[in-house]
Parts: sequence; C-alpha cells; structure tokens
Amino acid sequence: MSKRLLNLLLTVAVMLAGLLAPSPCPAETAERGHAEALNIGKLRFGIKQQELMLEQSAQEERSLLDELQQMEEKIAVHKGKVDEFKEKIRQQEQVLAAKERELASLMESNEALRQHLLKRLKAFYIMGRTGFLNVTFSGKPLPDLLLTLDGFHSLITYDQALFKTYRESLTTLQRTRQSSELEKGVLENFLADADKENAALQQAAEEKQRMLQRVQTQKDLYEQALKEMRKAENRLASTLATTTRTNGQKGQGFQLTKGKLSPPVWGEVVSRFRDSSASDGDMTFANGISIATGERTEVYAVYEGTVLFADTMRGYGKMIIIDHEGQYFTVYARLDAIRVRQGDPITQGQIIGTTGSTDTLFGSGLYFEIRHDAVAEDPLLWLKPGSLAQP
Repeated sequence: MSKRLLNLLLTVAVMLAGLLAPSPCPAETAERGHAEALNIGKLRFGIKQQELMLEQSAQEERSLLDELQQMEEKIAVHKGKVDEFKEKIRQQEQVLAAKERELASLMESNEALRQHLLKRLKAFYIMGRTGFLNVTFSGKPLPDLLLTLDGFHSLITYDQALFKTYRESLTTLQRTRQSSELEKGVLENFLADADKENAALQQAAEEKQRMLQRVQTQKDLYEQALKEMRKAENRLASTLATTTRTNGQKGQGFQLTKGKLSPPVWGEVVSRFRDSSASDGDMTFANGISIATGERTEVYAVYEGTVLFADTMRGYGKMIIIDHEGQYFTVYARLDAIRVRQGDPITQGQIIGTTGSTDTLFGSGLYFEIRHDAVAEDPLLWLKPGSLAQP
C-alpha cells in the first residue's frame, strides 16, 4: 500500500512541476494552454486510479486472526458433526445387536417348537386311529384305551395352539429379519455420512495448515500476525486489570498453594515462561507456558474459583479465565471444547474443557497462564515440582 501512495505522490509532483514551469512567449500560449489542460486531465485521472487501487487494497485486507478463527470454527463444526455421527453409529450398532439377539432367540424357539411338533406327529402316526382292531388285539382293557385316547386328544388340542404359535413366530421371524436388514441399511448410511464429514474435517485441517505455513514463511504476514497478537494480549491484560480493580482484595487461599498445584493437563512443557523462540525476540505468548498433550485431552481447573471468561478470544482461540480471588487468575487457551460458562463456580480438579489442535500461529499445545494483579507469573513455580515433563 505504501508503494502505491509513493507512486501517487511522484505522479502528482511531476505533473505539478510541469504546471508550475515558467510561462512561454505569447505565441505559444494557446498550445501550452491546451497541453496544460491535457496534463490536468491526466493528473485527475491518475489520482482517481490510485484512489481506486488504494480502496481496493484496503477492502482486500483481512485480519489473519479473524481468518484463523473462522477456520477453527469451521473445524469445530465438522468435529461436532463427526461426533454426532459416531454417536448415531454407536446407537445403531446397539439396535442392530439387539435385533440379532432377538432373531437368534426366535430361531432357537422355533426350532425347539418344530422338533416338538414333529415328535407329536410321529407319535400320532404310529398310534393311528382307535378302532375295532385296537380294542381286539390290545393287551389293555377298554377303559384304559379310552383314557389314553382322551389324553391323546387333549395333547392334539394343545398342539393345535402350538401350531398356531409356530406359524405366528415364523411371521415374526420374517419381520425381524426384514427390520434387521433395514437397520443395517441405516447404519451404512450413517457410516457414509461420517466418512464425508471426516473428509471435510481433513480438508479444513489441511487448509488451516497451509495458512499457518504461508504466514510463517512470509515475513510481512508474520509481522502482521505478531501485531494482531500483541493487540490480543493487550485486550487480555485489560480484561484482567479491570476485574482486579472491581474485585479488590478478597480471599487469600490461592497464594498459599504456590508449588503445590497439579497441572491443568499431563504432558510436556514445550514453551516456557518468558522464553521467546522467535527470531525477532517477540515475547507474545510468553506470559505463560505451553503443554504438549493429546488432542481432546480433558483440562482441569488447578484451583477453585469462578469463571470470568469462557468464550473465543481473537488470537487465543477458545479460552477460559478463572478468578481465584485475591487478584489471582488462571488462563487456559487453545481449547477444543469449553464445558463451563461465565459465572459458574469451579472446584479444584473440575473438568473445564478439552484440548484442541496443537498447530497455531504462535506455539503449540495447551496455553496456561497464572496472573496476579494482571501481571503474569511463571506457572512452573506454582505447579508441583516434576508434575510436567520438561525438555
């Protein structure tokens, strides 16, 4: 943008120099007047063109942090959909497993019923009808034969009900098989949708990675990002300073925990307090420590307090600030999910969120700060010695 402005000024200077040159003799006045009119027209046209270019350039400028935040939100949406499909798949697999168990039970019952009916039919066939020959050649007296016949007729009546049950169970079995096939189809649809969302998530993550590489390899973009991060850090400090003036001195419990706190996550320290690895010595994001840990690892509150902030802050991503009174605050940034809301009371060790992607413009892992009177202090001095791995 500065080069365009310089070109504009040079153009104006050259044209003005031509306009302010010494006047020629009267014979040349008409021609010079015509030339000056042309020069003025060109000057106005050049100014207009430069103004349009400057305006277009201003419109094209975008905040790197805003762009990164939009990418993070896009990734979060895809992650949410993937989790939703995973839950649907899990529930569908449970439904399908129940259908399979029901189908197996019905098949077992039907087979037992079928074998029972086959035995009945075989016995009825062997016995045949009770007639003159049965009475004549049987070794049993007639009353016993009649009792046997009555009992057998009762069994036949009972077996008729079994036949009806068997036919109904066959119908139920067929319907259950059809239902199971439909449930399998639903599961396959969920799996296909989940694959699409995973592909979209991967594409968004790659887009974010390309942006990070572009910013880190182009000096002007990196300097712009640094400038925006300094503004973000100033907003954070201003927020804490305002809260400090409002709350004043209250409880003094937090200051007694120095060197005794458990870390917010278990992992390795990849960036220490006041340790800048940037080539320009910039101290942005050096007011705390960065802890490398797995993605979606649960994040714990190091001490009891009240949630002061639980939302997205430009440059920090999803962030939580907890007020521990006594003008002490803890800051947790680069989160994937937030599980608390502003104003919530917090207990020590409570799960407040989960970690997110480790790739950011400035640093990696969970970012953690401890502040007193809005002034940053070294978190490692407050945590239990040896609780975090250090390079």
